[in-house]
Amino acid sequence: MWFKRYSTLLKVLPWLSLFFAVGSYQFWLGFDYNSNDTTNIYLRLARGSAYLLLLILAVMWLPVMRKSITVLRCSRWGRCLPLDQAKVCHRWLGHLLIVAALLHGSQYLLYYDTLEIPFKEALLAEEADLVRSMRTNMYEFVSEDESIDVMQEWIAAGAQQNEFESKIKPILKEDCTKCHNRTSTMTYAIPNMPLSHYEDVLAFVDKGISSRQFRINMSGLSMLFILLIVWLSSLQWVRIHLYHRFQQLHRLGYALALLALLHITTLQWIVFPLLVLVIELYCSRVRQRYTNCVAHALRVNEQVVCLTIERPKALALLPGHYVQLRIPALSAHEWHSFSLTGIRNDQRRLVLKISCVGDWTKRLQQMVTNAESTKLGVDVRGPYASPAAHAPASNHWLLIAGGIGITPFLSLLRECKRDPNRRGMLHLVWVIREPELLQWLRPLIERLLAIAAVDCHWHIYLTADTGDLSLLRKSFSRGASLQVQHGRPNWQQLTSDIGRSGYQPHCFICGPKGLSKEAGDACRRMGWPVRKESF
Repeated sequence: MWFKRYSTLLKVLPWLSLFFAVGSYQFWLGFDYNSNDTTNIYLRLARGSAYLLLLILAVMWLPVMRKSITVLRCSRWGRCLPLDQAKVCHRWLGHLLIVAALLHGSQYLLYYDTLEIPFKEALLAEEADLVRSMRTNMYEFVSEDESIDVMQEWIAAGAQQNEFESKIKPILKEDCTKCHNRTSTMTYAIPNMPLSHYEDVLAFVDKGISSRQFRINMSGLSMLFILLIVWLSSLQWVRIHLYHRFQQLHRLGYALALLALLHITTLQWIVFPLLVLVIELYCSRVRQRYTNCVAHALRVNEQVVCLTIERPKALALLPGHYVQLRIPALSAHEWHSFSLTGIRNDQRRLVLKISCVGDWTKRLQQMVTNAESTKLGVDVRGPYASPAAHAPASNHWLLIAGGIGITPFLSLLRECKRDPNRRGMLHLVWVIREPELLQWLRPLIERLLAIAAVDCHWHIYLTADTGDLSLLRKSFSRGASLQVQHGRPNWQQLTSDIGRSGYQPHCFICGPKGLSKEAGDACRRMGWPVRKESF
């Protein structure tokens, strides 16, 4: 019982502990640094946060890779991973990223202000890269200050090749081989050093706009500015009220990735995430993307639109999956996620029920007339697995839905209808405002109530005052397994009543935040595993 009640925490805790341990180690690797008398707390904090940023950037993409999450959900490993918290993990990694980035940038700026050279010269890299490296982070390995002076004078005189062999090459051979060679274990060791060729040295004598340090500083400041915009646009208020702006500004993440290639001096940290990202983009944006699909939109009531799409042949209808939808007539860039309602008798169609609560869905509602369906051109991506994809692995379910939140469970219900020999127990709690939605599902409900193998129990709660419910109850052929009543559920009482049957159901919830929290807490108190549907 205790294990089931805290199963989500037990899944998350090992990964959270691993990330904390690796992050702490990374921070210490950067922080534990002392090159010369210019090394101070600002530089140490800047380096420590930089090492932590490498870890965050390497993992924060993974929780929002839909195709990768789908593969994991459909595998045996998916039961051991906290996949339902993937988006939460991504959001918290985003908050940690902005904190680490602000620390990294601010501490480096404060460090530059403590140097003997003017702040502007340090920021704009007005000193050659090679001289700056010898004077700062490589200082402890340089044999004499006179070597730095000779290097600076040679660069100032135009870096002539005739003086390279006699003055510069011996210094580089003496100093550079202490760190840079083919057997070195130094973090930033360059195997092909010392710079024994004149052309190699010229790559490090630039200063100002053409220098490597200028590129690092300016790309870093640009990344910090863009990251602040992306973070602010990702806050909950913006996502709720200006979702289209959130989607548009979130695409600046691709610009961040390109700037990171200019800013990060070592790229081994991003090789694996970049490979996974390329595969993800290919699968989601190329292989599983279907454009110019024909759709017909029809109003179910004042709040719900039914969208029927001619199914692309390659798009599979799988229980517990969803697709992403774009309607170019509404927006050329916005994609929105909607649950599939499962396999119907006519498998040539995709049927989506859309609740008109946001600005995009309300604009869709305005395009649809009351009298007849409206023809639209749509683009589809997917399908992707949702938490409900785990439902077919069990035989006992408690499905809790609020309004149009019934949609992700329809595929499971239709799967039960298609397989009349499947045994199990199903309790579905549905909280709705208008009885029209109940009439819409009446044929499916009656077929399920007629299946003897699956013990179906429907608990319908109408929150609006619709008068006498007796006629509505009588309209169903088997009222004994169907309870229709006014008001909202008493979750503690309801779960206790269901628990008396002796079954331990798997709970799946899709609905408003308040309903999801109350129902989820009640189910966890019973020791039942809970999965929440959220897009």
